Amino acid sequence: MPFDLPSLQGPQLRSTGLCTLTDPDLVWLHIISDIATGLAYFSIPIVLVVFVLRRRDLAYPWVFGLFALFIIACGTTHLMHAWTMFYPDDVTEGLIKAITAAISVATAIVLWPLLPRLLALPSHEALAREVEERRLAEARAVASEARIAAFIENLAEALFVVRVEAGGFVLETVNPAFERLFGLRATNILGYPVAEVIPSAMLAAALPHWHKAASSRQPVDYVVEAETPLGLRVWQTVLVPMMDQDGRTDRLLGSARDITMTRRLQADLLQSARLATVGTMCAGLAHETSQPLNAAMLWLRSARAATAGLEPPRQTEKLHNALGVVEGQLRRAGDLVARIRALPGEEAGVTQVFDAARAAAAAVRTASGQYAAEGITVRLHQQAALLPVRGASARLEQALMQLLANARDAVLDKRRVDPGSDASILVTLRAEAGEAVIEVQDAGPGFPDSLRDAIFDPFFTTRDPGHGSGLGLPLAAAVARGMGGRIEARNLPDGGALFTMRMALAPESCLQSATEAAPT
Repeated sequence: MPFDLPSLQGPQLRSTGLCTLTDPDLVWLHIISDIATGLAYFSIPIVLVVFVLRRRDLAYPWVFGLFALFIIACGTTHLMHAWTMFYPDDVTEGLIKAITAAISVATAIVLWPLLPRLLALPSHEALAREVEERRLAEARAVASEARIAAFIENLAEALFVVRVEAGGFVLETVNPAFERLFGLRATNILGYPVAEVIPSAMLAAALPHWHKAASSRQPVDYVVEAETPLGLRVWQTVLVPMMDQDGRTDRLLGSARDITMTRRLQADLLQSARLATVGTMCAGLAHETSQPLNAAMLWLRSARAATAGLEPPRQTEKLHNALGVVEGQLRRAGDLVARIRALPGEEAGVTQVFDAARAAAAAVRTASGQYAAEGITVRLHQQAALLPVRGASARLEQALMQLLANARDAVLDKRRVDPGSDASILVTLRAEAGEAVIEVQDAGPGFPDSLRDAIFDPFFTTRDPGHGSGLGLPLAAAVARGMGGRIEARNLPDGGALFTMRMALAPESCLQSATEAAPT
């Protein structure tokens, strides 16, 4: 049957390729289908490229590029087929088909080995389960971190992390207990070299142990005592060095526990044990000594009365002077016996609530008048208006006079060495943690640290024979114990000694009741 396309205009159709097509509509169907298929093939790679650019989490993004190249090659083949129907070009069409075949074969070769990996990729449901499991794990981790953070925040022990640097140490992290223990704000110390933000007394006590832990790379356990912004503190610290990848100490993880009160209780128990033995001995000694002293005093007074009217007057005067000396020595011995009786610390008579601040002010006035002739100034710094305590006001004044006398002797000792030294005594009154605190600070040379625990022992004195009985400080300590307190002593960094008397505070209402009940 002859080939006839009378409806076609323009270039004549090629004689090959469509020799079997006799229907013009069928020819146009092929042409339009090839063009539409080619255009669609060219649009699909654009979608794939946009998808790959926006989804950066794809496992094999290059596969989409390979598919895009394969689809473009196929689309080019279809468009070339439609073109050659009008303009025959068998060579170009063959080359395009060869390129398309090469890309198709390469795509097939790559896809088959990749198929197991693609099948191993998690499905949407598996991804959803994994996401949910991770979400739950993260929630558990957050809850665990919150529990740990709450534990650290409320821990009684101070925790801190120190970063080790070439030039020294830098505090990196501290918990609230660290701030409470040492009186330092985290915002003021974190990120700064410790030499710039830690008080010198604290740093001098702790720094050698930090260097030891950093150099030895072994845990270090130590106990130090130093002055902090909150006062004298004793703390026990454990340092654990943390190493970096090179095996060098990178950080120090430390925990510190305040044992100030424990040490105080231990010292009080030790002192009580000492005084229990000494007190028993002193009580017996005082009892046995007071009897002959009283008898000697009575006979002395009788002898003095018997000398009245004796002749000659000069001999009588000498006898009176001799009796006066003997009486003075007997009174001195009696005073010593009275002090020995007071060593156990038990209050004689009825105790009551009184204002320790008023008693301290009276003692300061008395000492100031007595020491003014020696050029010694006694100052009172009162930080609390009222300090109600239970005991005997006269005994507290007596104890403070003993502390002030001890401070006076220290100032005079310093002046003998350095005549131009400061000659002042400072008495500070304040309330602290349910206690009435009275501090007596002198400008003397201080005392040897090795004797700090011994200076409150009865009959212990560092003075020459005949210049001290060794009962002044023990008597003051006994008064403090009798009023539910204690006395502490330490040397100050700038020189001088500080004696701190602590007594249990009584309710102010009791002080008012005692004042109202006092006779007018």
